Amino acid sequence: MKALVIEDNPNLATSIATFLGEAGFQVETCGDGRSAEHLLQTLSFDLILLDLGLPELDGIHLLRRLRSRHDKTPVLIISARDALDQRVLGLEEGADDYLAKPFSLVEVVARAKALVRRAKQFGENSLQCGDIELPSGSPAVLVAGQPVTLHRREREVLEYLLINQGRLVSKAQLIDRLSDLDDAVSPSAIETYISRLRKKLGDGIQLRTVRGLGYLLDTKSS
Repeated sequence: MKALVIEDNPNLATSIATFLGEAGFQVETCGDGRSAEHLLQTLSFDLILLDLGLPELDGIHLLRRLRSRHDKTPVLIISARDALDQRVLGLEEGADDYLAKPFSLVEVVARAKALVRRAKQFGENSLQCGDIELPSGSPAVLVAGQPVTLHRREREVLEYLLINQGRLVSKAQLIDRLSDLDDAVSPSAIETYISRLRKKLGDGIQLRTVRGLGYLLDTKSS
């Protein structure tokens, strides 16, 4: 699980990151809205912990930009703005939960786990593009109704492409999504997985390489 902590108080950010790390999260921290915007456009996360009073770009504006891109990553607001109207605004702009400062770090971790668990439950439906269907919890992919077995990494690449179908996915995004602390994924490995997917899935979908930018999955043009 990958979490991004966007908090301009370095001591608090470190404390949150430490507790999340002990709970099994891989954590990135960021201290201002502009840098956070860049990270969110280039990397993938399972959870975002967002302070509202950020330098460079306010947390509410950052949240609006995130949701305007149809990014559904769970967002837990952690803010000193504890007035009811601020809580309502944050939730109306697309936050999934709101925790006012001061708070218990134990509660932060509990809410973080709950948001990730809920997101996974909502994401348990099958994914589909053209003749390709990826059933939840199955090692196989269906091609025109016929099962084709994928290796774990191939399935992870396909799943991410299906979630982002119609949008350009960079090689860096795939590397970040597949890599973890003990098992890094190389650019050449991504190219291998893409090549294998093309062979296994046939012509039911169109998986294009956009030179220098990444990959684009879409239904096959008639």
